[in-house]
Amino acid sequence: MPIPSRLIAFACAAAMLLLTGCHATVDARWANSDDTVDHWKKAMPSLPVEVRGALPGATNQQIAQVIPNAKTMDGSAGTLVSPRLVVELGEPAKPRDDAYCAKPAPAVATGGSPAQQTMTLTICDGARLVATSSKPLDVAHTPVSELPKRLDSLKKLALIGIAHTQTEAYQIQG
Repeated sequence: MPIPSRLIAFACAAAMLLLTGCHATVDARWANSDDTVDHWKKAMPSLPVEVRGALPGATNQQIAQVIPNAKTMDGSAGTLVSPRLVVELGEPAKPRDDAYCAKPAPAVATGGSPAQQTMTLTICDGARLVATSSKPLDVAHTPVSELPKRLDSLKKLALIGIAHTQTEAYQIQG
Protein backbone atom coordinates (compact mmCIF):
# COMPACT_ATOMS: atom_id res chain seq x y z
CA MET A 1 0.00 0.00 0.00
CA PRO A 2 1.66 3.29 -1.07
CA ILE A 3 2.26 5.98 1.52
CA PRO A 4 0.38 9.21 0.69
CA SER A 5 2.69 12.01 -0.42
CA ARG A 6 1.24 14.37 2.19
CA LEU A 7 2.29 11.95 4.92
CA ILE A 8 5.81 11.80 3.49
CA ALA A 9 6.01 15.60 3.33
CA PHE A 10 4.74 15.89 6.91
CA ALA A 11 7.28 13.30 8.12
CA CYS A 12 10.13 15.15 6.38
CA ALA A 13 9.05 18.47 7.86
CA ALA A 14 8.73 16.96 11.35
CA ALA A 15 12.15 15.33 11.09
CA MET A 16 13.66 18.60 9.94
CA LEU A 17 12.21 20.47 12.91
CA LEU A 18 13.38 17.82 15.36
CA LEU A 19 16.91 17.82 13.99
CA THR A 20 17.34 21.54 13.46
CA GLY A 21 15.74 23.21 16.40
CA CYS A 22 14.47 26.74 15.92
CA HIS A 23 17.60 28.44 14.62
CA ALA A 24 18.76 26.41 11.65
CA THR A 25 17.96 27.21 8.06
CA VAL A 26 17.92 24.85 5.10
CA ASP A 27 17.42 25.78 1.45
CA ALA A 28 17.50 23.26 -1.39
CA ARG A 29 15.41 25.12 -3.96
CA TRP A 30 18.23 24.72 -6.49
CA ALA A 31 18.25 20.90 -6.32
CA ASN A 32 17.16 19.15 -9.48
CA SER A 33 16.00 15.60 -10.17
CA ASP A 34 19.62 14.32 -10.26
CA ASP A 35 20.25 15.63 -6.74
CA THR A 36 19.00 12.70 -4.72
CA VAL A 37 19.66 12.13 -1.05
CA ASP A 38 21.31 8.82 -1.89
CA HIS A 39 23.69 10.43 -4.40
CA TRP A 40 24.85 13.21 -2.08
CA LYS A 41 24.95 11.01 1.04
CA LYS A 42 27.35 8.63 -0.74
CA ALA A 43 29.44 11.50 -2.17
CA MET A 44 29.79 13.67 0.96
CA PRO A 45 32.46 11.67 2.84
CA SER A 46 34.95 12.01 -0.02
CA LEU A 47 34.10 15.51 -1.27
CA PRO A 48 36.69 18.24 -0.79
CA VAL A 49 35.63 20.92 1.68
CA GLU A 50 36.42 24.53 0.91
CA VAL A 51 36.74 26.65 4.07
CA ARG A 52 35.71 30.29 3.78
CA GLY A 53 35.93 32.80 6.60
CA ALA A 54 37.24 32.29 10.09
CA LEU A 55 36.35 32.59 13.75
CA PRO A 56 37.74 34.81 16.50
CA GLY A 57 41.05 33.32 17.56
CA ALA A 58 41.24 30.85 14.63
CA THR A 59 42.22 31.41 11.02
CA ASN A 60 40.61 29.59 8.15
CA GLN A 61 43.83 27.57 7.78
CA GLN A 62 43.55 26.38 11.40
CA ILE A 63 39.91 25.46 10.84
CA ALA A 64 40.77 23.57 7.63
CA GLN A 65 43.25 21.46 9.62
CA VAL A 66 40.51 19.97 11.85
CA ILE A 67 37.88 19.32 9.14
CA PRO A 68 38.43 16.16 7.07
CA ASN A 69 39.13 16.84 3.36
CA ALA A 70 39.23 20.59 4.00
CA LYS A 71 41.39 23.21 2.40
CA THR A 72 41.38 26.96 2.07
CA MET A 73 41.21 28.67 -1.29
CA ASP A 74 42.67 31.95 -2.38
CA GLY A 75 40.62 34.33 -4.47
CA SER A 76 42.70 33.67 -7.59
CA ALA A 77 41.91 29.96 -7.83
CA GLY A 78 39.35 30.59 -10.61
CA THR A 79 36.27 28.56 -11.33
CA LEU A 80 35.98 25.25 -9.52
CA VAL A 81 34.43 22.56 -11.66
CA SER A 82 34.30 19.56 -9.35
CA PRO A 83 31.64 18.80 -6.72
CA ARG A 84 32.59 20.08 -3.26
CA LEU A 85 31.25 21.34 0.04
CA VAL A 86 31.78 24.95 1.05
CA VAL A 87 31.90 25.74 4.77
CA GLU A 88 31.58 29.42 5.54
CA LEU A 89 32.17 30.79 9.02
CA GLY A 90 31.37 34.28 10.29
CA GLU A 91 28.50 36.37 9.01
CA PRO A 92 25.57 34.38 7.63
CA ALA A 93 26.40 33.33 4.06
CA LYS A 94 23.83 34.24 1.46
CA PRO A 95 24.18 31.78 -1.42
CA ARG A 96 21.55 32.96 -3.91
CA ASP A 97 22.62 31.45 -7.22
CA ASP A 98 25.35 29.59 -9.04
CA ALA A 99 27.74 32.54 -8.73
CA TYR A 100 28.34 31.49 -5.12
CA CYS A 101 29.85 28.17 -6.27
CA ALA A 102 31.48 29.46 -9.46
CA LYS A 103 34.61 30.74 -7.74
CA PRO A 104 36.03 30.77 -4.23
CA ALA A 105 35.67 33.78 -2.00
CA PRO A 106 38.82 35.64 -1.00
CA ALA A 107 40.57 34.01 1.95
CA VAL A 108 40.03 35.63 5.32
CA ALA A 109 43.02 35.63 7.67
CA THR A 110 41.23 35.97 11.01
CA GLY A 111 37.69 35.92 12.33
CA GLY A 112 35.68 38.85 13.54
CA SER A 113 34.85 39.52 17.16
CA PRO A 114 31.10 38.86 17.53
CA ALA A 115 30.36 36.03 19.95
CA GLN A 116 27.44 34.83 17.84
CA GLN A 117 28.38 33.85 14.32
CA THR A 118 27.06 31.42 11.72
CA MET A 119 28.36 28.21 10.19
CA THR A 120 26.97 27.59 6.69
CA LEU A 121 27.38 24.49 4.54
CA THR A 122 26.78 24.73 0.80
CA ILE A 123 26.73 21.77 -1.57
CA CYS A 124 28.25 22.82 -4.90
CA ASP A 125 28.16 20.55 -7.94
CA GLY A 126 30.98 22.31 -9.75
CA ALA A 127 29.72 25.83 -10.37
CA ARG A 128 26.10 24.80 -9.68
CA LEU A 129 24.53 25.54 -6.29
CA VAL A 130 22.56 22.56 -4.93
CA ALA A 131 21.62 23.19 -1.27
CA THR A 132 22.61 25.11 1.85
CA SER A 133 22.16 24.66 5.58
CA SER A 134 23.28 26.93 8.39
CA LYS A 135 23.18 27.26 12.14
CA PRO A 136 24.24 29.97 14.56
CA LEU A 137 27.55 29.25 16.25
CA ASP A 138 28.35 30.47 19.76
CA VAL A 139 32.12 30.86 19.43
CA ALA A 140 32.61 31.23 23.17
CA HIS A 141 31.29 27.69 23.72
CA THR A 142 32.40 26.01 20.51
CA PRO A 143 36.09 25.14 20.25
CA VAL A 144 37.57 24.62 16.79
CA SER A 145 37.83 20.89 17.56
CA GLU A 146 33.98 20.74 17.64
CA LEU A 147 33.56 22.08 14.10
CA PRO A 148 33.67 18.64 12.39
CA LYS A 149 30.72 17.55 14.54
CA ARG A 150 28.83 20.74 13.62
CA LEU A 151 29.64 20.12 9.97
CA ASP A 152 28.18 16.60 10.16
CA SER A 153 24.96 18.09 11.52
CA LEU A 154 24.82 20.61 8.66
CA LYS A 155 25.37 17.80 6.13
CA LYS A 156 22.35 15.95 7.53
CA LEU A 157 20.25 19.12 7.35
CA ALA A 158 21.22 19.71 3.72
CA LEU A 159 20.20 16.12 2.88
CA ILE A 160 16.86 16.67 4.61
CA GLY A 161 16.40 19.80 2.49
CA ILE A 162 17.09 17.81 -0.68
CA ALA A 163 14.64 15.10 0.43
CA HIS A 164 12.01 17.76 1.12
CA THR A 165 12.57 19.32 -2.32
CA GLN A 166 12.22 15.90 -3.97
CA THR A 167 8.99 15.26 -2.03
CA GLU A 168 7.58 18.60 -3.21
CA ALA A 169 8.51 17.76 -6.81
CA TYR A 170 6.73 14.41 -6.42
CA GLN A 171 3.62 16.14 -5.11
CA ILE A 172 3.57 18.53 -8.04
CA GLN A 173 4.15 15.83 -10.65
CA GLY A 174 2.41 12.92 -8.92
